[in-house]
Amino acid sequence: MIVALIFVNRSFSASLGTVLRRRNRRLVVVLVGVVLMLMLALQWPFARDLLRFGPLHLNDLAVAVGASAIGLIVLELLKWVYASWQQRKLRHAAPLSSPPC
Repeated sequence: MIVALIFVNRSFSASLGTVLRRRNRRLVVVLVGVVLMLMLALQWPFARDLLRFGPLHLNDLAVAVGASAIGLIVLELLKWVYASWQQRKLRHAAPLSSPPC
């Protein structure tokens, strides 16, 4: 879900496909860092005991990936709904009247 939030928050004006096609070296560095830290926390016994994580099974991984995908889709839809709402709000706003002469 952390990675999904990174993708959603990259741009509120562009679609996810557009955002993913952009080359961004810093994004790659952040994603590699996030993945490495999560792997370290899940695989290193000291970190796993410190954080009180249990062993990671394949079905747990599937649930995490599925929940993240659903979260990503829902957040992208909410961005689209919010942008549509803002457009409607701007269209229906009363025009500014000029001061009387």
